[in-house]
Amino acid sequence: MSPCARRIIPLLASLLIAAWIAPNAGARQPDLRRTPRDLSFAARQVVVIAEESALGATSSGAPRAPDARLSGALAAWGLHGAARLGPERRPGAAPRARAWLLTSDRPDFDPIAASRALQATGAVRAASPNYRFGLSTTTPDDLFLIYQWYVDDSGFADIRLPQAWDLARGDTSVVIAILDTGVDTTHPDLASKIWHNPGEIANNAIDDDGNGLIDDVTGWDFGSGDDDPNPEHTNDPSGIDVGFHGTFCAGIAAAATDNFEGIAGAGWDCRIMPVKISHPDSGISSDAIAAGMLYAADHGASVISMSFGAPGEPGIPEFFQALVDVATGAGALCVAAAGNDGDSTRIYPAANDQVLSVGATDFNNARASFSNWGSWVDVAAPGSYLWSTIAANYELLLSDQLLYILVFGWDGVNPYMYGDGTSFACPLVAGVCGLVRAKYPSLTPHLVRQHIVATGDAVAFDLPIGPKLNAFTAVSGGPTAVALTDPTPARTRLRAAPNPVVGSTSIRFELPAPGPVRLAVFDASGRLVRRLLETTLPAGPQAAAWDGRDDRGARLPAGIYFANLDAEGASLQSKIVLLGR
Repeated sequence: MSPCARRIIPLLASLLIAAWIAPNAGARQPDLRRTPRDLSFAARQVVVIAEESALGATSSGAPRAPDARLSGALAAWGLHGAARLGPERRPGAAPRARAWLLTSDRPDFDPIAASRALQATGAVRAASPNYRFGLSTTTPDDLFLIYQWYVDDSGFADIRLPQAWDLARGDTSVVIAILDTGVDTTHPDLASKIWHNPGEIANNAIDDDGNGLIDDVTGWDFGSGDDDPNPEHTNDPSGIDVGFHGTFCAGIAAAATDNFEGIAGAGWDCRIMPVKISHPDSGISSDAIAAGMLYAADHGASVISMSFGAPGEPGIPEFFQALVDVATGAGALCVAAAGNDGDSTRIYPAANDQVLSVGATDFNNARASFSNWGSWVDVAAPGSYLWSTIAANYELLLSDQLLYILVFGWDGVNPYMYGDGTSFACPLVAGVCGLVRAKYPSLTPHLVRQHIVATGDAVAFDLPIGPKLNAFTAVSGGPTAVALTDPTPARTRLRAAPNPVVGSTSIRFELPAPGPVRLAVFDASGRLVRRLLETTLPAGPQAAAWDGRDDRGARLPAGIYFANLDAEGASLQSKIVLLGR
């Protein structure tokens, strides 16, 4: 931006405020918190997640499948083109599921029906149309810390980060992947925090680490297909430039802290891996998401922050579950925004199993009105009126500059402004997860997820969004003992309803086969408080009631509890929020 523009734009903004307020009083303001409901998808394309042995490509770019059922389905739907998504398996690395973009030459191609047919073969983990997704936004000396109410608000609505930083400040070995619109790698508050691929030599035009991507030194742009993960001007459907979104998330997660510059990132010493999954024209798509998640998993991300999502359109839950399973198996904890529609609609990937689903609170310590809710939301964190970094690597349009000044508090000069949404609660949780992963490196992704939930504060929100994130208790006192084993496969579920509980709740589960069952309730410290079942049950749906009391019949205090089911060698846990009467 020219010096002249830097002087003129704030002046123009002040002159226009009066003209803006009068005609727009009561009008619908631009809202970056929306979770898109009507998804489109690319014509004649499906995205498939499959084991390397199940799906590949010939030298001519045609799909190759040894399974007769899969090859037959490919031929029936005219799927004659195959392009690998994401990195190749590096030399010496163990085989892992890969993602493929398949294209059809049939003019009447139906991506939804084709995806179902491929899934029905049993030869792939998941198949989905190539959907287009929307974005769902120790006291350090950072200059703008005063604007970060969620860091330290005298213990009322904040998450107690200063107290947490006294005990844990993360580690440079802990990498938080930001799957989003890109990260401004030259931002003064982020440049020192950017992850660098240790296997790649910068600017030598050689694929040094053998992953099929040349010069991916600081991440990759899977939206445009190049080695530059920096953001670009990207309009959302309403015409607002959302190119800043990924940089905003990166700042909340792990901006440079205690550097007398800008803001304080929750993850302090953790690193940021920029994984750009947006295109300036077409936005975020399934193929870019698949490639980006696999890249983050392959390159050692400890946490993957995903501030995007959509409802469960055909193929979406299975598509994301397959990717989450791969990432979790590689040791990455997936954290995702729960959505911004203010209802109970399940948003994916947040609603997938083994994902830490994040709702949003405001500075009144209440559920933010826009936050989605439900028993599927694991934890809540501040997501309203958050101040963070914005991209400064490209020129903003005048209309966008004025919008950011008038609506989001930008001063027209410094690359920081306000934003709200579960989009921004998500990287805040991801940053704290980075602190936990550094403090307790032996914890698996599943155990970190359980630990974050178990150490949260029990707050009586109007609707269930889980306990509120507490960074201090998450890094003090050692790991919680509530998660005794890793979960059984993702499709097995243990649920309590209603949840949160005032009186009693029904704990429901399904047994695939008859056998002995033990169902018990533990408190957040791992102490057994109530035995509900210890018997043999037939296969099928089952339920047991819990009235919020212990084995002696005494009413338990409000707080976080866990139902634990042991059946045929499998162990499942489900959190229950018990409210006071």
